[in-house]
Amino acid sequence: MYHSTRKFAVAMLSLAVLSQSMAFGAYTAAAGPSAGTAASAAVPTLEGIGAVSLKNGVSVRLLDAALQPQEGGNILTYTLNYYNQSKSSVSLIDYFSRVTTSSGAVIQGKPVTSSAAIKSIPANSSQPVTYYVNAGQAAKLNGVRISLFGWDFSQANYQKKLGMFTIPGSYSTVIARGQSKKLVLGEMPVISKAESLQIVKTNGKVYARVGVSLSNSGTKVLKDTGLKGYLVSAGGSRFELNADKADYQIQPKEKRTLYYLADIPAYTKLDHMSLQFVREDSTLQLKLPVAEYKLPAAEMPNFTVPVNAVAKLKVANHTIETQLASAAVYAEDNLAKWSLQFRVRNTGNQAVTVPDYPFSLTTAEGYNYPVSNKALAGLTLKPLEERTVELSAELPQKLNQGVLQLQMNEPAEENRMAFPAAYFQIPYSLQPDHLRATEYPVKNSLGSFVVKLESVERLPWSDQDQIVAKVTLRNTGAANVQLPALTALLKAGDMDISGTSQIIIDGSKSQLAPRETAVLYIAGKLPYSYDLTKLKMILQYASGEAKLNFLTLFTSQLDNTLRTVDAGEPFHLELTGKKAEVLERQTRIYPGIDSKLVYTELVMTNEELRRSQPAQLVGYYRTPDHQYFEAVITQSAAALNAKEKSLVTVWSKLPPEINASELTLYLGEGIAEGKLTAPGAVPTAYIETVGLALNPANPAPQPSLQKLELFPYSLSVNQVTATMTEGRESIETQINYRLTRSESYVTGDNEHKLVVELVDPFGQPSEKHLSLGEEPAGAGAVSSLSFSLNHKAYKALPGGTVRVNIYDEFQGKRILLGSQSYPVAYERSAKKTEAE
Repeated sequence: MYHSTRKFAVAMLSLAVLSQSMAFGAYTAAAGPSAGTAASAAVPTLEGIGAVSLKNGVSVRLLDAALQPQEGGNILTYTLNYYNQSKSSVSLIDYFSRVTTSSGAVIQGKPVTSSAAIKSIPANSSQPVTYYVNAGQAAKLNGVRISLFGWDFSQANYQKKLGMFTIPGSYSTVIARGQSKKLVLGEMPVISKAESLQIVKTNGKVYARVGVSLSNSGTKVLKDTGLKGYLVSAGGSRFELNADKADYQIQPKEKRTLYYLADIPAYTKLDHMSLQFVREDSTLQLKLPVAEYKLPAAEMPNFTVPVNAVAKLKVANHTIETQLASAAVYAEDNLAKWSLQFRVRNTGNQAVTVPDYPFSLTTAEGYNYPVSNKALAGLTLKPLEERTVELSAELPQKLNQGVLQLQMNEPAEENRMAFPAAYFQIPYSLQPDHLRATEYPVKNSLGSFVVKLESVERLPWSDQDQIVAKVTLRNTGAANVQLPALTALLKAGDMDISGTSQIIIDGSKSQLAPRETAVLYIAGKLPYSYDLTKLKMILQYASGEAKLNFLTLFTSQLDNTLRTVDAGEPFHLELTGKKAEVLERQTRIYPGIDSKLVYTELVMTNEELRRSQPAQLVGYYRTPDHQYFEAVITQSAAALNAKEKSLVTVWSKLPPEINASELTLYLGEGIAEGKLTAPGAVPTAYIETVGLALNPANPAPQPSLQKLELFPYSLSVNQVTATMTEGRESIETQINYRLTRSESYVTGDNEHKLVVELVDPFGQPSEKHLSLGEEPAGAGAVSSLSFSLNHKAYKALPGGTVRVNIYDEFQGKRILLGSQSYPVAYERSAKKTEAE
C-alpha cells in the first residue's frame, strides 16, 4: 500500500508540473509528504527541511526559493507544492504564508500572475503555486523563514500558525557546473544547461558570450523562451545579456545551443561567473527569477584562421565552410586597394541563406576599415554548393599592409552587438600583373573560370587614343554559366576612364557551357599624350541595386600587340557573324601642291556560310615615326552572299613631306554601345586591329586610250575625230568611247571622276567629265563626247594634232591614266575648191 500511494503521488505531481506555463524551481518528480526525497539529485532542492501538514491528508512542501535584485526592492519568490490526499477538494483561500527576511521583516506572500488563478487543490492531486514578496534590501536567502497559516476563529487573531520552512545556509539556487535543469518554457518541457562562457577582446572592448543548450522534450515547436538573461560576476555585478539571434525555433526533440552576448568592463573578474534567467511578469511589472547556472571557466577562443585554412560556421543549425581563397592589393592615390576572393560552401543537406556577415580589415596599428560585402548578402546555397565572391576595401597606404586580418563578425541585429565569427589571416601580395597569354584561375559568385589577357592595343581615336584589351574567359566549372550584362570600370594609371568604357562579347555570347570560351573586348579612351604605365579593369554586373565584381585585371604590359600583315597578303576578320578575308587591291598616291592623298582599295570577301552584313571598318594610316592620319572609309551596306566580294575604299590627306611609300594601314572593326556597328553607322571605337603593309604604286600613263582601268570601270576610246575648216576660228572634236563596269564586286558610293582633257595644237587645254555609275551595268554602249575649240589663231593654222588626256580625279586630285594624240583634219572651204 505504501508503494502504490508513492507511485500515485509521483505521477500526479509530474503531470501537474508539466501543465504549468511557468516553473521557477526544478522540474522534478517530487513525491508526497511520505516520499522523503526528490527524484532529481542534479538540481538543488529543499527536500531536507520536510513538509508542513495543513490538515489531515493535506500537506505542503517548499520546492524552491530565489532572490532577484531589482531597483524597487529585491523580489523573493518561492514555490509551495500542495498535496491533497483527501477525498475532497481543498480551497487555498483557507491558507496563506508569510516570509520573514534575514533582516526580520515579515511580509505576506502573494501569488505571481501565472499562479493567481489557482484557487483550490482537487482531491488526490498536487499543485505547485509560486508566490513573491518584495524583500527590500535583503540580499540573501540564508535564514529566510516561510511560515504557513490557516484561518482559525478560535484564535485571538483568527490565525493559526501551522508550520514553518527555514531556508538552510547550505541552500544554493545556482545550478552546479555541468548540471542541467528542467524548465517549462512556452508550455514545453525543456532541459537546459549552461554550456560555455567565451570572452573576446576586440576593438578596445570586451565581450562575453554565454552558450546555453535547450532540449525541447515536448511535442510542439518552441518559438520563444520568454527568458531574459543576466551575466553575474562573483562580486555580484550584473550585466544584461542580449540574444545573439532572435529568430530561432526549436523543434520537438531538437537540441539547440543559444548564445547571449554582453559588453563587460575590461576590469571584470572572470572567475566564478553565473548565468541568471528571469521572466517578465507584465501584470506585476516584475522580473521573476527562473534559474541560475554556474558557468564553466571562461575561455578566450582563438578566432584566427591561418592562411588558406577553412573556418566552419553554424547557420540555423547547419554548417558552412568559409575561406579566404586569395587576396591582392595595389596602390593608388596613397591608398592600398584590396581585392579579396572569399569562398563559402554549404556542407549540409538543405539550402542555406548566408547571413549578412559584416566584414572589416583590422590593421596592426589597431584601426578598422569597412569591407564591402554586397556580393555575399542574401546569397542562398543549395546543398554542397559553393560560391566565391569578391570583397573589397581601401585603407591608407602608409599603414602596415603585411599584417592585416579580415574580421568576419556574426550578423549584428538591431540593438545587438556584433560578435566575431572568424579572423582570416591575409597573405600580403601585390596585385598580380596579369601577363599576356598567361592563364589565371578566377572564382566568383557565378562560377569558376580561367582568364587570359590576349592583347592590349593602344591606337588613335580622333584627337584621343583608345585602349582595347582582348580577354578570353573559359568556364572551368561543371555547369553552364549565364553571363550577366557586364560593365567596365577602367583605370588608366591614376586616371578614371570608366565614362568612356564599353564591353563587347564576340557573338554576343550570354551562356558558357563547361570548357567553353568567350572572347571579351574592353575599350576606353584617354588623352593621346597620356603616359600610360598600368591599366586596371574591373568587370561588374548588377544584382538588384548592388554592383558586384565579376572579374578584375591589372596589367602593366601595355606595348601594342597588333597583328601585322605583309604587303600583298590577305588578313581575316574573325568576329562571329562578320568573318571575312580582306586583301589590298591597290594603293595610289594622288599628288598635290599643298597636300597629297593616299588612296587604298580593299577587296572584302564574305567568309560566313550564309548571307551576312560586313563589318564596318575603321582605319588610320601610320608613318614609321608613329604619326597617324585618320582614314575615310567607304563601303557598301548591302549584305553579301557567301564568298561574295565587296570593294572598300580608304583614303586620307597627307602633308607633302610624308613619304607615302612607308605607310602602314591599320584597320579594325567598328563598335558602339557594346555592339559591332553596321556599315554606315557611327562607331565609337574599333577592335581586332590589323596593321597592313601597303604596296603603293601609281599606274604608268597609257600611251593608248584603247583600254584604261578605273576599277571597277574600264574605258575604251574607240575613235577621236578633230576637224577644222579653212578660214574658221574653231576645231570640232568628237570622242567616241565605251564605258563598262565589272559586276564582280559590290561597291559603295563611287567618288571618282573621269576627266577628259583635250589639248589643242597650241597647248591650250579644255576638259569635260564622264559620268560614272549612270551607265547601264555591263551594257557596253558606245557614247560620245564633243568639244568645240575656238581661237583666232586657228585661221592661220593649216592642220596639226590634238592630245586627249584621261585623268582619274579623286577628292580634287588627279592621276593621269592615259594620253594619246590625234591628227586634226583640215577642210578647205567650198568656194576655194570650186575656183581651183
